[in-house]
Amino acid sequence: MRRRPFPLITLLIILAIFGVSYRLWNDPIQLPKQGLIIIFVVAVFYGIYKRIQKQRMNHSYQKAVKQSKKLLHQKTKPTSKKQPRPTALKKKHATHLTVIEGKKGKKKNRASF
Repeated sequence: MRRRPFPLITLLIILAIFGVSYRLWNDPIQLPKQGLIIIFVVAVFYGIYKRIQKQRMNHSYQKAVKQSKKLLHQKTKPTSKKQPRPTALKKKHATHLTVIEGKKGKKKNRASF
């Protein structure tokens, strides 16, 4: 099932086609110039947007780094004496899990549900 486009978008597309065809018919030399101006303006706005976005990301990144360093500094306590490193790491024991047997010996009565 195909959806119909929003009427405002359809109207804008029709007006854009009309405007380009009118410009092409009356003053075809201005059409490429106008296109270059539009591309330039869009590029400037895009560059401004990216710069603002980068500053926001940089600020939030710096804030996260400060918070991480603060937490790391609080967790680690400076020790004056050196502790010997264990030569072999001890293997952790698996958690003790129990298996519930259930009703293995009892057969199901398939006639009744």
